[in-house]
Amino acid sequence: MRKMMISTALATSLIASVASAETKVKAYIETTLGSGETPATSGNTPVNQGTTIGYEHGVTFSGSKELDNGMTLGTTFGIEDGDAAKAKGITFGIGNTSIIVGNDLNNIDDKQSVPAIANMIEDGNKGLGVTYNNNKLTIHETNSIGLRQKTDYGTFGINYAPKVGSTGFDDSNPGASGNAKTGSGLAIGFQGSLGVEGLGLNIAKTVKDTGSLDAQEQTMLVTGVSYNFGNITVGAQNTNYDNVTGTSYAYSATGNADARSYGATAAVTDQFSIGIQYAEFDGAGVGTANEEITSITAGYNLGGATITLQYHDAENVDGTASNNGEAIELRLKQSF
Repeated sequence: MRKMMISTALATSLIASVASAETKVKAYIETTLGSGETPATSGNTPVNQGTTIGYEHGVTFSGSKELDNGMTLGTTFGIEDGDAAKAKGITFGIGNTSIIVGNDLNNIDDKQSVPAIANMIEDGNKGLGVTYNNNKLTIHETNSIGLRQKTDYGTFGINYAPKVGSTGFDDSNPGASGNAKTGSGLAIGFQGSLGVEGLGLNIAKTVKDTGSLDAQEQTMLVTGVSYNFGNITVGAQNTNYDNVTGTSYAYSATGNADARSYGATAAVTDQFSIGIQYAEFDGAGVGTANEEITSITAGYNLGGATITLQYHDAENVDGTASNNGEAIELRLKQSF
């Protein structure tokens, strides 16, 4: 009888344990019809790249469970375009505090103040080969450990990557993936409204050692602001890079660059929205002219799927005067 009671109690405990866990599966598929006239690799004559159809797809598995000590344990793992996705790891949470060990989970130095309907301007240029990027030195896609603290005024975060070259499934092997002698990275940031309705602030600094251990140090300072009033959102952001070569973002002891972006979106109806983004890039090693990119987007929510039409115009790509190109893309994305 006593053994039966113990077995029953154990079974009940196991059932309760399973019941307290929560597992979610999210997936998406994105189909793009794109056409572009892009800058030539030499000279200033644009090259017609024709039209193509492309796909992106991914599945993310996430789970959460209440631990006996009152903390919440969260796990994440994904598959993207047939391969293991970057987003993976575990999170320990208690109240408004989270400790994160993973990859692509603590993106405090990868936030964007400029609103967008579809892709950000650096992601949706269809082969234009622009140099502009608002987060090129981010460490959020490296294997790292960090902390996030939510408050009434916003979220503070810190993220540390022991080796900025460690991005895959290294299984605690210091020499795996060819990252035996890559330096470390540290990012701190704040995103929030400071209690002001409609306001959004984005401030982050990343210090990244790219050479053998700590021989080559680069920094990235992000400052951005956005404001929402009614159906309109506006935003601006500046990213300053120090110790970089402009076109490649490689280490340079005397190099520096600035990536600036501005944008606005408007919800014309509950389903239809329009937006515009403008970005420019300049600095040491960029070239003789500022790179400038303009993107205009229209989007429609079909209910369970979105369709967007995005046009890009790039001038002085890589800082080369009159090296211009343009592209247009029609995108259908369904999430479930």
